[in-house]
Amino acid sequence: MELTAANLAQWNASQLRLELPGGNDRTRLRAVAEEFESLFAKQMLDSMRDTLNPETDLFNGGMAQDIFDDMLYDEYARMIAKSGTLGIADLIVKQYEGQVTSGGASRSAVAALYDSVQARVI
Repeated sequence: MELTAANLAQWNASQLRLELPGGNDRTRLRAVAEEFESLFAKQMLDSMRDTLNPETDLFNGGMAQDIFDDMLYDEYARMIAKSGTLGIADLIVKQYEGQVTSGGASRSAVAALYDSVQARVI
């Protein structure tokens, strides 16, 4: 199987489904919203990275460099999402908070919400 950004994003999505935090619905919704913001930031950073010309890079390390860069940019995306500088997670929480908290959503309802949001990205 070829290692691509889409494969890594799908793997991250499956990991989130397994690692939804316990606690109240708002905590789980916040985790899902931050993960979505992280995926969005990762797509944005990948697009920015694609504009770089690897032939002009003095230290181009080939495939190993690509894998390292992908993991580095993934971590950058998580840090951006945790800092809340983009504000996407806040908007998602505002939009879906009434649906999740009023109905007493279960763990599967939050996961279904994540699936619907995540499917729009990939």
